[in-house]
Amino acid sequence: MARQLKAKLPDTTSTEVDEVEDGNEEDDLLVLKDVTVKFRVLKSQIVTHAYPNIYTIEEVKKDISKKFQIPTKFLILRENSSEKTLEDGLRLFDVCDNDYGIVDMDLELADSAREENIRLEPQVYYNNYSLPDIITVHIPADGTGPEGRASRDLVVEIENQAIIKPFVGGYVDKITKTEYHDAFTQTGPPLERIKFDGILSRDTQTVEEKAIEIDTPRDQATVNYGDATEHSYASRYTDRVIVARKYESYDEMTKRIDLVGKVTLIQRNFRRYMWQKLIKESAAEWRRLQKEQKRRESKRTKARQDEYRKECIVKTFPKTKQDFDALYAQVQMWKENELKQICEKYSGAPKIAEMNMLLDKEVQLLNGIERQRQILQEEAKKVRNEQILKKLGDPVKWVGYNSLIIQMDTLKNQRARYLTNYYRKLADETQGTHERITLLNRLSDVIAKVVHPAVDELETLLNRERQLLLCNVREAGLDLLRKRQLPLLMDIISTDTIEDSDKKKLNTRLCKKCNRVRPTTKFPLDTRQTSASICERCIDLQGPAVDIAIYRSILRSIRRDEKKRGALSSFAFIIQDNDIKHIVENIWHGHSAISNATNRAELRLPRWDIANDWAPWNCICLTEGEARSHLKIVNLELYYERSIIQSIRNKHALSKSAFKQLREIDQVFVESGTWWQVGLDGSNIPN
Repeated sequence: MARQLKAKLPDTTSTEVDEVEDGNEEDDLLVLKDVTVKFRVLKSQIVTHAYPNIYTIEEVKKDISKKFQIPTKFLILRENSSEKTLEDGLRLFDVCDNDYGIVDMDLELADSAREENIRLEPQVYYNNYSLPDIITVHIPADGTGPEGRASRDLVVEIENQAIIKPFVGGYVDKITKTEYHDAFTQTGPPLERIKFDGILSRDTQTVEEKAIEIDTPRDQATVNYGDATEHSYASRYTDRVIVARKYESYDEMTKRIDLVGKVTLIQRNFRRYMWQKLIKESAAEWRRLQKEQKRRESKRTKARQDEYRKECIVKTFPKTKQDFDALYAQVQMWKENELKQICEKYSGAPKIAEMNMLLDKEVQLLNGIERQRQILQEEAKKVRNEQILKKLGDPVKWVGYNSLIIQMDTLKNQRARYLTNYYRKLADETQGTHERITLLNRLSDVIAKVVHPAVDELETLLNRERQLLLCNVREAGLDLLRKRQLPLLMDIISTDTIEDSDKKKLNTRLCKKCNRVRPTTKFPLDTRQTSASICERCIDLQGPAVDIAIYRSILRSIRRDEKKRGALSSFAFIIQDNDIKHIVENIWHGHSAISNATNRAELRLPRWDIANDWAPWNCICLTEGEARSHLKIVNLELYYERSIIQSIRNKHALSKSAFKQLREIDQVFVESGTWWQVGLDGSNIPN
């Protein structure tokens, strides 16, 4: 693309393009020239374009509407200096009042454009049109000579103009019918400067000479012709002389060529090549399988190490009820092993003495575990109380208009924060005697205005502590008194009125064993029971402590495998930890069906028939390694003996009898649609 500079001079230096026909010098002369219009779009971007000065505002609108792809009726042009709306009948020479031929206009949209969802997009203008570049060149003053000129500004417009390439010849491919033109310069001088001599030839494109060999590439014999009846022959050293040989029969030629032997040799070598290739591929596959096997073994070893490390941490620093149950189960196992050794080694009086020593050790271990459990319960209670107090003191929040979060600080929230401050000071044990008495007096005045059934009891405790402090009683003797004050104040903060205290009722149930009313969450559930009538405390007292984490890991592996296989039934997701314990201990008697391994940590319950979904009557108790091998079996009758198959079917019949109501629960679970939302994380698994 050729770039040209076109200067725009003021009216005093411009050249007349067209003269007025009458030629009267006294009349105003109409000088045709281009006017540069600056359109200010969105008050921040400027778009420039050149128009003849005789153009009307209406014609400018039509042109700019095509470039912005917006109807003309939505465009409004205003003067930048006075912000006056320009009428359609005005011409550009009426608007342009400067010497440089530049007009500043504001390009805006009418109010009706908002209803049509029309906007000015300068990017549309720049993408579809190549605009001229406008620059202003400052020419300094020329003081030389008698006719010196003053300094002035010259407006220069840079235009991009593409030249028209001439046709200098070409041809058409007969096969593809593609038309090829002879080359011409991509960018060159204007068309009027090209000297074309009228020759249309493809040779005009070739500037270098080519040498063509016409001699023979090698020496050959030639025949020289002399007279019409004679000719001579001149031979060369490269000529081959053919000499007659002894006659050779077909059989002799076949034996000499030995085509069958060569084919046999090729086939033998090819078979050897294929055999070597197969050996290499088999060796590579064997190495890959060995590497994969080592990776899996290392992964299993690492998983067992991590599990053992977590088990050690849990036993050293127990936190949950399951962790303490595991500790109690470990103490019970230790006690049974010690009793077994005592019975084997001692008898009579030594046996009684060893059993007494064993009982003392058991009591010490259980007391240590219980002390740790009580400490954790106290810490958890403090954390839970702090969370409740913070929640009570937070303002009420909700989402209002235009997704704005609105907060409202009620009197109840302010009262809770006010009493929480006293609660924390009352729990602080580092205060002096004088500070403590002052705190008790202020707290007595505060709770006197509260209507609550626990106010009288708390006031009595505060007065009692005040009297004991005045009598110089030691701090150690006031611990029990202070521990009774904190729950009462916590109850007052959480329920300010009698109505709130009456509404604070939990969903409770009566335990048939201990005859205590306990929350329904304290009653463990399993799919074998018809009603929750015994609390978890009474269930723990019925027998020795059991490490339920082992059975939970077995259940988690069952659910993970069923989810990967896309199971259609929900038995594995309805069944609970106690049900897995019942299956392992009471149906499979705590050992593998094949190897009789009794280590509960290694036992698994995979599918018995791999084609059907898991169920208590479609599982088998195996170790982890045996389970991986069992899941690869397709036809069970070819791998297991009839006696083993019959024993396993008997256990499946026991499972159907124990879990006879599991089918009804599964039907409700599937038909309600809850089953399709179950995830591996257990978030939607029913309890």
